[in-house]
Amino acid sequence: MRLLSRAACAVAATLFACIDAHGPVAAEPAKIRVGYINNTQSAVLVNMKAFAKEGNLDIDLIPFTRYPDVQRALAANSADLGVIAPNGLPTAVAQGDRNVIAVKDLAYGGDALVVRNGVSVQKFQDLKGKRIGLAEGGIAWMMFVMLLEKNGMTYNDIQAVNFSAATDMVNAIKRGEVDAVGLWEPFVTQTVVEGSGNITPVVDYRETPVAALNSILGANKAFASAHADTLVAALRTVLKSEQQLEKDNNVWVSIIRSYSNLDDATINRALAGIHYGGPQLSRTKLDAIATFIGKAGIVKSDMTGKLGENVDARFVAQAAGKSEAEVLK
Repeated sequence: MRLLSRAACAVAATLFACIDAHGPVAAEPAKIRVGYINNTQSAVLVNMKAFAKEGNLDIDLIPFTRYPDVQRALAANSADLGVIAPNGLPTAVAQGDRNVIAVKDLAYGGDALVVRNGVSVQKFQDLKGKRIGLAEGGIAWMMFVMLLEKNGMTYNDIQAVNFSAATDMVNAIKRGEVDAVGLWEPFVTQTVVEGSGNITPVVDYRETPVAALNSILGANKAFASAHADTLVAALRTVLKSEQQLEKDNNVWVSIIRSYSNLDDATINRALAGIHYGGPQLSRTKLDAIATFIGKAGIVKSDMTGKLGENVDARFVAQAAGKSEAEVLK
């Protein structure tokens, strides 16, 4: 039998492993750029590295400060896969930007309204007239407004104070400048542990049409089309990472500790209300967001039921070994 040269094997290795006189030649790891945020949910993306070898992936982790920054990187082909806010995709599609596709639900929970100590909120209507710090335009803000409507109130019934950063809201409630703040983990737990306020149970984001979904995985559309196998392998790695973190809190805590100054007790408390989405993609929740942003005038076009190919369940279905119907919620 005639042996192939090592150079010929290297070319063929993208399709199959070939054997030369020096033994098997494996395919080069597929490269993928993954955008993440230094928060509790994104720990699962950092943990992808632990499973990269078995997935034959070369994962380049790219840190960002905010979800919109990740989405812009995906749209500009500066990242291939990354965590984005659920409202980011319907907003972009309504504005004509179809460069990013939703490929998987990432995390649920972790958002809460923290009421300052000494402020009485026994029922939802007690929020009337209160000074409430919110990050307008974000998913936590959107869910809060959904609950206002559900409870027969409007935005004018509260004194909304807009903030661009969670740390500013934490400081504002410490100083007594607001009566409550809409925060996300780990800032919720940080505020409670420091004694500035407590979570009010009258505001439960699970009761919204979004059901407390606060992050999804988006992918660059061109990358998904050209490198479908790599995207499937990456999502398979994410699913394995999710399973490990939810079974072993110590791993989850250690990852968050590596990029935060929080102690382990605070991190553990912050993780209590968060769970990963697993192999599913919630088109109905994205449609609910499309309806909301259309009614609120955030975008000009109502994209309810029109997100089309920008919500693509094929990749997570293949990664989980399921049908698209099984993963598309």
